[in-house]
Amino acid sequence: MTSQEQFEELKTLIMGVDKKVTGFSTQLNKVERDLTSMINEVKTDVNVLNVKYETSHKELNTLRNDFIELERGVQGMDAQIQYIENDKLEKQKIELQQQIDDLKEKAILLEKHDRKYNILLYGIDDSKTDENVYAITRKLFSEDLHIDNRKANSIPIANAHRVPTHGKGQKPIIVRFLHFGDKQLIISNTHNLKGEKIRILDDLPISMKEERFLLSHNEFKIRKRDKLQTRIRAKGAHMTLETLKNSSEEWSLWE
Repeated sequence: MTSQEQFEELKTLIMGVDKKVTGFSTQLNKVERDLTSMINEVKTDVNVLNVKYETSHKELNTLRNDFIELERGVQGMDAQIQYIENDKLEKQKIELQQQIDDLKEKAILLEKHDRKYNILLYGIDDSKTDENVYAITRKLFSEDLHIDNRKANSIPIANAHRVPTHGKGQKPIIVRFLHFGDKQLIISNTHNLKGEKIRILDDLPISMKEERFLLSHNEFKIRKRDKLQTRIRAKGAHMTLETLKNSSEEWSLWE
């Protein structure tokens, strides 16, 4: 092969390589453009996603804050409802207690009315097993209260008997009169028992007896300490203690 032929063959080879390089370069540029386009698209998508994320994040925070406010509002409503319910229940409790107290007082007044014809005699010897309570009572009226013997023996008595007690000591006698005026006569003469151990008291409901018992301790102290006259009286369903300095003044309520 001549030099000319070798040159031409080399030229042809170089041109082929150059053509391939040019084609490869063209493809490379295309790939670069496509890749750049894809990157830009990805960047755009990322930006869009970022915007959407930020928007969603803001919306989520707004919803969270709204939820917190709503929760606080519900808690406030619960507290208000609880307060209203408690206040209502408290008022109902007070009203119910008032109704109960009113019923108790009415029951005490009814019992007091039923006992208004009764008196209780304390301090009378009960050692005799065959005692005649009626005879003992009438003897007390005439001898200790200084009521006329004929009157004392003619007072109609509906019933008289000893009252059972739990503790030791003499059992009191309960006397029930037919006429309220006869009971008042007996009570009005109890001042003649001064200095004796015998006591004559109104028969009262248990709650009023307890009040009278407590007031009697204060009555004794006031008499001894303040040198005042005292008396315990029934007023409605309760007992009161009154004091008197001298006969020119009126009785005053002891608080």
